[in-house]
Amino acid sequence: MVSEHQIIALVERFEHKLNLLRNAYTDAQNRIEELEVENLALGEKLREKDTEFKELRKKHVNSEKNTPKSKDVGIIVKDNLFKTDTNAELKQQLDEYIRELERCIAHLSSLS
Repeated sequence: MVSEHQIIALVERFEHKLNLLRNAYTDAQNRIEELEVENLALGEKLREKDTEFKELRKKHVNSEKNTPKSKDVGIIVKDNLFKTDTNAELKQQLDEYIRELERCIAHLSSLS
């Protein structure tokens, strides 16, 4: 037969385990709330980055429309090279192209 002391000891162990389970449940609920808040914040960041990406893509597409195609640049260079007769003139023409490229790069850098 089970004594009264044994029954009391079993009830106390049961209450102790029940309290541990309640604490674990409360901790889990708190962690879920924290993760939900973090998830909302990350979702908002993702939307912001997506919007930023779309804007940058539009700027990129617009800048591509405003720049001449590489084959057009090749024709311009080819046509202008026939006009240069000496190495000095060729170097001067190349320096002018480099300065123009630097101006274009500076302009594109200022757009972003």
